[in-house]
Amino acid sequence: MNKHALLVSLLFVCHVAFAQKKAETAFILQERDLIPEGIAYDPAEKAFYLSSIYKRKIVKITSDGKASDLIATGTDEIEQVLGMRVDARGLLWACNNTPEHDTIRKISNVHVYDLRTKKMVKRFKLEDDNRHLFNDLYITKAGDVFVTDTHAGMLWVVRKDSKALEEFTKAGSVAFANGITATPDEKFLIVSTGGPQGVVRVDIATKHISPVPNDRYMVMGYDGLYQYNNTLIGVQNTFFPESIQKITLNATSDRAARIDFLCERDAKFNAPTTGVIVGDQFYFIANSQLLQIIGNKGKIKDPASLEETIIMKIKL
Repeated sequence: MNKHALLVSLLFVCHVAFAQKKAETAFILQERDLIPEGIAYDPAEKAFYLSSIYKRKIVKITSDGKASDLIATGTDEIEQVLGMRVDARGLLWACNNTPEHDTIRKISNVHVYDLRTKKMVKRFKLEDDNRHLFNDLYITKAGDVFVTDTHAGMLWVVRKDSKALEEFTKAGSVAFANGITATPDEKFLIVSTGGPQGVVRVDIATKHISPVPNDRYMVMGYDGLYQYNNTLIGVQNTFFPESIQKITLNATSDRAARIDFLCERDAKFNAPTTGVIVGDQFYFIANSQLLQIIGNKGKIKDPASLEETIIMKIKL
């Protein structure tokens, strides 16, 4: 949900020419006012889960495209839902926050649901009178959960089986932290920022933060960020053109050796946000329509212009 268009003049709009793949429509949801942000996948049921900012709920999409509410609006005091992930135990972790225009309640949560029972099993709540935005998360193979906090510019962690949310990096250490993934060996987190740090690498053992630069271009501003065979798949919605990009890392995963566009300027794009890798396919939210509510005190700016929600996919 990163709209901090910093250093826009530094981002490239030209790219290495290559035959782009065709993104296809995977699912269409009739509910036009979802304003979705996060998407997750459960391999056990072969089902997708879609978060709604505007309706403060989570939608389940079966493999044949049928949509229904998994978590209804406001259930368990869930707020505007952003990034989500499913862990190895079949638990759905969902970042959610009170609306930005609500200056009284400043609450950020991570709700955890058992997908079999549809019941909340944990809730990690942060309410310290400061503005936070739990945006996205990454779950390690060991079961630790790292959470990006965009407004505070930092990372949080929930250790496996812990009942507490812990500060992992200091406030301001990772400006406008957003999409998050890890290197294949999980020694480093890789975090996209909306500021001059670009994409950074965070040493999980030492917490040292260093940039992941490219020799020619500024690498920054990805909403969703995912690791795939030593490449990063990034959803770029901060700069023109909106696109799905592949960032090939060098052998030590500390530099971006090459940046390619998987797809761009698709007519269906309207603030694409995040995605999920299923096999060799990347599924992503093509038209979140975020601009309909940003800066409008929680209201839809133009309800008549809302579109059906489109989930697209592209082969990696």
